[in-house]
Amino acid sequence: MAHDWKGKRVLVTGGTGFIGSFLVEALLERGAIVRVPIRTQNYRSLSGRRGEIEWLEGDLRDSAYCSELTDRVDEVFHLASCRRNVEYHQKKSSDVVNENVRMTLALLDGLQERGSIPVTFFSTANVPPTFDTIALAQEEKLDGYVLGKALCETLWFAAAHQRRFPLLILRPVGVYGPRDTFNEESNVIPSLMLKTRDAEKQLDVWGTGEQERAFLYVEDLIHAALALIDAGAKHIQYVTSGEVVTVRRLAEGIRDLVRPDLPIVYDPSKPIGNRTIPILPMHPVLSSLPWTSLSEGLSRTYRWWNRI
Repeated sequence: MAHDWKGKRVLVTGGTGFIGSFLVEALLERGAIVRVPIRTQNYRSLSGRRGEIEWLEGDLRDSAYCSELTDRVDEVFHLASCRRNVEYHQKKSSDVVNENVRMTLALLDGLQERGSIPVTFFSTANVPPTFDTIALAQEEKLDGYVLGKALCETLWFAAAHQRRFPLLILRPVGVYGPRDTFNEESNVIPSLMLKTRDAEKQLDVWGTGEQERAFLYVEDLIHAALALIDAGAKHIQYVTSGEVVTVRRLAEGIRDLVRPDLPIVYDPSKPIGNRTIPILPMHPVLSSLPWTSLSEGLSRTYRWWNRI
């Protein structure tokens, strides 16, 4: 049964961000009253719809602000996070963990007296189906973003167990698409687009190119999240289209869009991360969703980036 959003007040943290802005738009289309926290008056991708949204200025690390933010709310989506690229997450691992955990703790404080409000927390598929938090924290190349998400999941589960509110944890694979950040701290796809555009003689790619990767077009994630809520899904849900590609295919696809004649040189001496993508458990409702192919998603992303 489809979830009735009409007239429901929904809080979306991170609502001005890459993924959050698409979620806000989808909820508005379904008749929800959407509240979005903001630290400065920069409405970003939602500038054109700013008059349709409840804005509340403040700091998500502040429990008192989060208490005000959650007042009279019927549902919560928590997407706000400290997120850059893997290099930054490793270099500033403790800072990234602290920022993400502080926001979750403040939001939990704000929800303390709010009763059984459903919460959807956006995590990452880089948290494996079975994981040891201590083992993650002791890895030589500690990714503060992954560890922070894992710790936040633990906090949400503990609170839901004690307070008995419905909890959905989403673990999507690498999300990409229009409105993503294109700079030196970008994720894989925008970073490769930038490198391809700015390369002098060739596109240098780490590894052999045979490493496998999985990506998810941003609007597909929003459709999947709302479909899971419609289906009454709870607990941890992975989200992936099931399409797995090699880094070689990804690099060639981006090169063909941005600079078709640019040579690609692979450097197997550089770190390559995991070589293969694990098979992820998926909720049955996701099997019937239409997914955007990587080639189509890259094309849409490039067209958006090329016109800004």
